[in-house]
Amino acid sequence: MKKNILLAVLLAALFLAPFYAAHGEDAPVFTLDETVVLRGMDRSLRQGYTPSMGSGRWNLVLPVRSEAAVGSITAELILPESCTSFFRGTNLTSVAQIEDRGIWGVRLSPAIFSSPKNADYPCVIRLTGKDAQGNSLTADIPYMIEVRGATASVEKVRIEIRDVQADLSVGEEGAVKITVANPCAAVNIQDLELKISDSSNQILPLRAESVSAGSLPIGETLTVTYPVTVLEKATVAPHVLKLDFSWTALGQASAYSCSYTVPVRQEIRLEQGGVRMAPSVAAGDAVSVTLPLMNMGKADVINTMATVSMPGVTERQSVLVGTIQPGETKQAQLILSPGKDIKGDFDGELAVECTDQDGNSYSFTLPLRLTVTEPVLTVSSAAGTAEKKQEAKTPVAVWVLAGGCGFLLILLLTQGTLLRRKVHMLEEAKL
Repeated sequence: MKKNILLAVLLAALFLAPFYAAHGEDAPVFTLDETVVLRGMDRSLRQGYTPSMGSGRWNLVLPVRSEAAVGSITAELILPESCTSFFRGTNLTSVAQIEDRGIWGVRLSPAIFSSPKNADYPCVIRLTGKDAQGNSLTADIPYMIEVRGATASVEKVRIEIRDVQADLSVGEEGAVKITVANPCAAVNIQDLELKISDSSNQILPLRAESVSAGSLPIGETLTVTYPVTVLEKATVAPHVLKLDFSWTALGQASAYSCSYTVPVRQEIRLEQGGVRMAPSVAAGDAVSVTLPLMNMGKADVINTMATVSMPGVTERQSVLVGTIQPGETKQAQLILSPGKDIKGDFDGELAVECTDQDGNSYSFTLPLRLTVTEPVLTVSSAAGTAEKKQEAKTPVAVWVLAGGCGFLLILLLTQGTLLRRKVHMLEEAKL
C-alpha cells in the first residue's frame, strides 16, 4: 500500500513539473517593489516617489526585485525621440548591485540641459542579468518621466475631437458619444472629464452633470459616453450642444469648450382613420376609396403615398398625399373602376408609405374587399330609352304638321280670291 502511494506521488510530481516550469517562465524575472525605500529616495513608489533634478542631472532610483537573478544587473533607459531635448548625453545605462534581501538598487543619473521644459516622456527601463545557471534574464519596465516646475512647456496642451455621435429621441433616454484624441507628443492627459449642456434645456444629463473618462495617454484616443434624457416637450430639430472638457496635464488644470449640433428625432406617428369604401359596385361603375391620415407626431411626415392593389380590378394605383404637418389630417383618395366584363369578389390591400425629414421610412397596409355585380337595367332607364326614341321621331311629325298647315293656308287664300271675284261680277251685273 505504501509503495502504491509513493508511486502515485512520483507520477503526480512528474505530471505537474512541466506546468510549474511553464508558469515560472511566464512570470516576470524583474519587477519594481513599490513598498521599499532605498538610499536617495524620500518615499516609496506607492507613496509617490519622483526623481530629483540637481547639479545638471536627473536622478532616478528604482528598487528592483528578482527571484531568479544573481550578481549584478544592467539597467538601460530607452527614450522616445521627443525626449532628446531633455537629456544632454546618450549614455543612459548603469549597473546595479543587490542591496537588501533580493532588492537591486537601480540608479540612473544622466546629464540634462539647463532650463528644462515641462513634459511627459513615456520610456522603457530595460533590465538584463543572469540566473544561477548563467541563462540570460531580460525584462522591459514601462516608466513615465515627468518634468515639472518649469516656467514653460515643451508643447501646448490640447485634445482633438474626432467624432460625435448621438441617438436622441423625444421623451426617451439616450447618449452622446464623443471620440477624443491626445495629439501631443510629450503631454499625458489625466483626470479627463466631460460636461454637456443644451441651451434649450430640453436635453438634460441622465445622472451626474460630469462624466469621468480617466486618462488619455500620448497619441491615443478614447470614446466618452455621456448619458442624457430628452424631454417630452423637446422640439424635433437639430440641437446645439456645448461640450466642456476639463483635465490635468503637466501638473496644471486645463479646459476646452466647443459646440456640436446633433439631431433630435421622433418615431413617425401617422394614424389612419379607417378605409371608407362601398362594399359593392356594378361592373362598369366607379367606387371611391378614402383613407384619412393624421400626423400625431411633432415633425413633418413627408413623401406620403397611398397605393391600392387589387388583382382582377387594378394591379397598382397610387396617389401622392405629400407632406402632412404635425396635427394635420389629409385624405388619401383613389377611384376604382371595374371593367364591364368582370364580376365576383375581389381582395386587395391599401398600402401607405412615408418618410421623416431624416429619411427614416414608415409603412403599413390595410385589407380591402370589393364585390363587383352585373349591371341592372331599371324601369327608369327603360323609360328614358323610350323618351329618347320619341325625341328622335319628333322632328318628322313637326314637318308633316307644318306642311298641312301651309296647305290649308293656301286653300283659304285661294278661296278668298275666288269669293272676291264673284262679288265683283255680281256688282257689275246689277249695274
